[in-house]
Amino acid sequence: MLVKADARGSLKSLHQFIAEKQSRIAVRFDLNPPSVQRIQTRVRAGSQPTAVDYWLISLPLYLVEGLPSVLKHAIDNETLLRSFSCK
Repeated sequence: MLVKADARGSLKSLHQFIAEKQSRIAVRFDLNPPSVQRIQTRVRAGSQPTAVDYWLISLPLYLVEGLPSVLKHAIDNETLLRSFSCK
């Protein structure tokens, strides 16, 4: 699990973490309305640039208790994420 607060919102360390763990889904909590984005970027892992492609689920803080349910739906049906994609 990665927990980080960054006022700029660049997500650089999250991208690197996702690349390292080869995860398809990441979740962040903030003060904004719920959203889903497909993130496609490149990070430097050692000396080589690495492609990173994952779904970022952003949830407002009040939905912390709902995280297990949100993740179950996201993992069970990744197509659901595509239908909510804002990108």
